[in-house]
Amino acid sequence: ALYETKGRCGGCHIIDGVGGIGGPALGDVGARRSASHLRAAVLEPNAALPEGFLVVTVTTVDGQRIRGERLNEDPFTLQLRDADGRFHSFRKADVKDVKKELGVSTMPSYVDVFTSAELEDLVAYLASLEGAQ
Repeated sequence: ALYETKGRCGGCHIIDGVGGIGGPALGDVGARRSASHLRAAVLEPNAALPEGFLVVTVTTVDGQRIRGERLNEDPFTLQLRDADGRFHSFRKADVKDVKKELGVSTMPSYVDVFTSAELEDLVAYLASLEGAQ
């Protein structure tokens, strides 16, 4: 209940086909991450970033600015997903600037959201998610 209500985690994360796509899928997060890592990710998201995760702000030649998670990049194109879950693809020839925000997460900290007991319950729930067996 904390995951859905107080944390509103399902707005960005998906479990068993239910939820948003703004953040990583969590259906098997308990098999991939320890409870201590999950606790750190909830309290200090910038300190517990998944490998390869990168937030970028793209400024196009016509002045449009879009910020989101880099999904793919090659020498000619860049694709990202913004905070609303929309996908954007850019030809680098049409981009004026790309600002890479190393060590930054789009997930907010929940340090002031959950009580200690609620945090432990949420972490226990996330740690129990081991995907299809």
